[in-house]
Amino acid sequence: MSKLVSHDAAGRAAAVGSAEWRAALTADVGSTDVGRATRALLALTYDDPDRTAVEALLLKCLDPSDTTVDPQVTALAVTCVGHVARLHGAIGPDLLERVRDLLQDPVLGGRAEDAMDDIASFAGPAREVQPGDD
Repeated sequence: MSKLVSHDAAGRAAAVGSAEWRAALTADVGSTDVGRATRALLALTYDDPDRTAVEALLLKCLDPSDTTVDPQVTALAVTCVGHVARLHGAIGPDLLERVRDLLQDPVLGGRAEDAMDDIASFAGPAREVQPGDD
């Protein structure tokens, strides 16, 4: 069976889940091109088997002190938290706390509620894990 191959925005091919693939897409998430950044964030969320790496990236995207992250990328990152819970059946405590903090946010609160619903449905309180436990 052959490995899945993905191409980054620059057209470079790398095996999905490889260090090269993750590095290229992580760099794309930091792009000033919002379309490129959101496509990369979704690809990592859906296809990266390393939940802790995805959670670390989502935490960076949700860091209120990081003014370099585009608001659209931040909004998508909140949604991606729910996807991580659904795909991996668990969510780390740091990310869970960050989403809880966003519940009162006037812009992101609704997305945070949706993410919390996904966490409750697919990860549940018994499935909250420490980073690296999956």
